[in-house]
Amino acid sequence: MSTKNWALIGILCTLFATGDAHGMPLFARKLNVPCETCHTTIPALNETGYKFRAAGFRLPETIGKPEEEKFELGNYFSARLQARLDTQFTNQPNGAAGPNLLPSGEPGPRTTTNTFSFQEATLYPLTGSWGKYLGSLVELSVSPEDFFEVENAYVRFVKGNAKNFFTARAGVFHPWEGYGASDRPYSNARTLFQTTPISAGGKAVPFVFQPWGLDEVGLELGEDISKLSLRAAILSGTFMRWEEDANAFLPFPAQTGPWKGANQAVSALGKPFNSVAHSTPDFSANATYLLDPNGGGITLLYYRGNISTPTKCIDGTSLGKTNPTTGTVCTGADADFTATGGAFRNNFDRVAAYASYPIGKRFLPLAGFQYGRDTLPTLAKFDSKGVFVDGVFFLHQYLTAGFRYDWFHPNTSKLNTQWAVTPYVNIPLQNGFQIIAEYQHRDFELPPSATIASVFHRQNDTFQARLIFIK
Repeated sequence: MSTKNWALIGILCTLFATGDAHGMPLFARKLNVPCETCHTTIPALNETGYKFRAAGFRLPETIGKPEEEKFELGNYFSARLQARLDTQFTNQPNGAAGPNLLPSGEPGPRTTTNTFSFQEATLYPLTGSWGKYLGSLVELSVSPEDFFEVENAYVRFVKGNAKNFFTARAGVFHPWEGYGASDRPYSNARTLFQTTPISAGGKAVPFVFQPWGLDEVGLELGEDISKLSLRAAILSGTFMRWEEDANAFLPFPAQTGPWKGANQAVSALGKPFNSVAHSTPDFSANATYLLDPNGGGITLLYYRGNISTPTKCIDGTSLGKTNPTTGTVCTGADADFTATGGAFRNNFDRVAAYASYPIGKRFLPLAGFQYGRDTLPTLAKFDSKGVFVDGVFFLHQYLTAGFRYDWFHPNTSKLNTQWAVTPYVNIPLQNGFQIIAEYQHRDFELPPSATIASVFHRQNDTFQARLIFIK
């Protein structure tokens, strides 16, 4: 088989392994090569898939060699559709304004919701290897009533040989390229400490950064030396804004600069030019060592960032407090992000470690830990911690099952620990269709109220089944 055909197989097996994407069986079927070439279970990568992506969607031994076959646009384009079924039993319905508590301060009655929805359509145009040294990935997603979300849009340059090659990419990309425990999970949901902000309500100072799900513009440089991958990146950072529908502050990636043309502030995904630290970039670094070709590895991650964080509304009233003159409660809708309005720069750090190693051919244990530090308005620091352990069972080529335990303490000086247990099944039908179903029981620790001295808990029970179709 020609090196070009192997490259197309690699595109198939790695193209949708970044982020929430999934593998494509179409090209593998066409080229008579199974997706196991690059995956343990779709979408998680094995060593071949991980190296293939790192080398710009080509086999490392073909770096610097010309493409052998005629270019065909169809080999560089694909699309994905996702629908989902959700059932939730909770004391905190989606969209409820603040904690759904009784006057006594205890959680309110349990509410049941059932929904079946179209989740997302995703296009992957102009993705693959180009010539001797270049590669690209473009991932454009749209949900109902939303505009396109740019999840990936980068060009990658590689130079070297199969054992030792330099890599650089520029554009929009995911926070890191994972392997083993740091890779895309086999379930639908990622671990709590990757996707749960410390706080986001409108009644207190918000701390909304999350390590995953914010795809930033940046420049990344790295080196792959045998089993070791090293990366460092300068990133445009993140910002927050108040969203009325969510009734909370939400984080966004800064994918545009603070200016558009001459002295025009950028809206959408740009930091306001008059916000605190609007021109200060973020920094990230990571190292991954491959221990086993079937998902065994160690990853260390570090992220240093900053975000403009409000403490008051534009009328000078502190968040959550009442203006004595107007009687209006200060919510995030009128938050002031400027230094003159009382906003401050939250300089934060995240350090994480992931490890995994297969036991036999059918069991893969995974684990991860994260430590974080954030800045208070007084410039003092506070800590956060999170951990997960996961066990994956490869029962059949059409069935993978697992069980994950998550624990997350957003602020170690407060009573706000969360934990969750998540059993799941992953069913890749190897024909373009895939089903991933999971049940999650999640417990939120709530602090004592004015009328109740003891700690109590709010609990969510959620079932989600996701159907994916890729062509």
